[in-house]
Amino acid sequence: MIREIEQDGVRLRIDAGPQVISLDCPDDVEWSNPGLVPSVAAAHPWGFVSGSVLAAKAKAFDDGLIAAVELAMQAGAGTFAGKSAFLAAVSAKFADPRVSALIHGARQLGSGTPPPSALAAATQQVVGDFLRDERLSKPLGFYTWSAALEKIFQQDRLLQTELPDAAAFTDAARALQPHRAAYETWMSLAERLTNPFTRPDLRAALRDLDRGASPEFRRGVAFSPPSESPEGALVKRLFATRPIPEGFNLADALIAEIRKGSVDLSPKPDSGWYDRIAWSLETLAAPDRGPEATKLDLQKNYRDTLTELFKGILALARESHVKQLEEPRAGCGPPRPKIRPQLSAEPLPTHYLRRALGYRFVREVLESTFGAAALRDMRRLTADGPVAIPLPDELASTEELFFGAHAASCAEIGLPADPQTPAQAAARFAGWVKDLAADPDLKTDNRMMVPVFFDVQRKQVKVWVLLGWTSRPLKASFKTAPKVEILATAEKKGWFGIGKKKAEAPAIEFETATHSLITPVTAEVYVTQRLNRQEFRAHCDKYRTKEEILANLR
Repeated sequence: MIREIEQDGVRLRIDAGPQVISLDCPDDVEWSNPGLVPSVAAAHPWGFVSGSVLAAKAKAFDDGLIAAVELAMQAGAGTFAGKSAFLAAVSAKFADPRVSALIHGARQLGSGTPPPSALAAATQQVVGDFLRDERLSKPLGFYTWSAALEKIFQQDRLLQTELPDAAAFTDAARALQPHRAAYETWMSLAERLTNPFTRPDLRAALRDLDRGASPEFRRGVAFSPPSESPEGALVKRLFATRPIPEGFNLADALIAEIRKGSVDLSPKPDSGWYDRIAWSLETLAAPDRGPEATKLDLQKNYRDTLTELFKGILALARESHVKQLEEPRAGCGPPRPKIRPQLSAEPLPTHYLRRALGYRFVREVLESTFGAAALRDMRRLTADGPVAIPLPDELASTEELFFGAHAASCAEIGLPADPQTPAQAAARFAGWVKDLAADPDLKTDNRMMVPVFFDVQRKQVKVWVLLGWTSRPLKASFKTAPKVEILATAEKKGWFGIGKKKAEAPAIEFETATHSLITPVTAEVYVTQRLNRQEFRAHCDKYRTKEEILANLR
């Protein structure tokens, strides 16, 4: 929090401890706006790290990480034999033909394995009904990167189908009992990598059988149910039994509930990674809750940008050119050192810390699932193929990057960093900032559409869309100035060069710093057709402006 600088021969010690920085995004500043662009790199982030830059970095890494884990879970890695082998092992053990058709349908979708001839008609009926329902079966997000990922998407989506009754449920549990360990590993990883399930799976039934008891059937049970999310839980709480009113916006409602305290994003004992990502966003929706609130004075326009950042990151998780014209002072008189807020990154230290802790959680989950040796053989995927760096190294590096952003941000606003922060993290972050232009993840096109709920009355799906990125000016000034101590001044000669005397102690000027703040452009709309990444990006390229994109989307 204390730094020393030299300006015009004046040596200064600056203590950021007492300072409070005011942040605003004024509308009356001349600004070269890039318009809507598909990636943060296209918005020229070099020189200042907006929260959006780190969000885009995290998005590219998260997609590749999950894709790599999906392929490993399907084929098997380390101590886990794989979902494909598990389904093959249990496929012949179901007495109930409805359950057998479901499992064989999943195998057909996931690995192309045809069903036995006796079950061919029933299986084709199950698969056909599933594929005709695009809401369930159309691969979205990074799952369109390869045929293998598309197959996994459809296989696992089919396995979210509810078992119809107690007879099918009991038959499924008995067939799975000899393979309980593999099934529990699968379910545990699914919950920890995403979130707890919204409906019951078969683990409780397996425990009942182990005790010699009859499994207790509950409605909604599935082989592999879907996971919960804060936004999903909220829309169910608000509108489970009544129509959704015109103009309802789920993202705005979620933010309002967070601010009121009726939605708590703090991770629970059974929370997965998605909850931890949402928790990391809490101080974007409610910025006065973080410890940095005592060091920052946030104006309304800047608070609005944090709201948009919250929406953009949450949508991405579910999927800057700097212009500063200095006017130097000219003329005579003693130098007047100019001090302005020194920000290398948008000051969101709590968000960065919680994101780092989320990556630490994921690393521990994957190590416990696959083992350290198998994890080192895994690589993060991209649309162009796997990266060269072992997955655990990339995970550790990304975790350290967010810890470094936390440490740098804390130091710049005058807060101590969290004690969990590694000593080398700040230097790691500073090195990354210097070479931002070389990071290929920041060139990733992030435009996407992701469904959040289906409106039964309107027969339309409500989606979050990220239309691209833009930038606006961020002005940082001192509401409360830091403590500045003059350590030394340059010496100057007296008359005719006879003798020397110290220069007068200069006055300190506190100035405003202006940065380019990259922000996501998001919307929440009803659609009748869900679009995958390629389809949605082609739509954006065709219509170009936010107004035209949305007008032709509905």
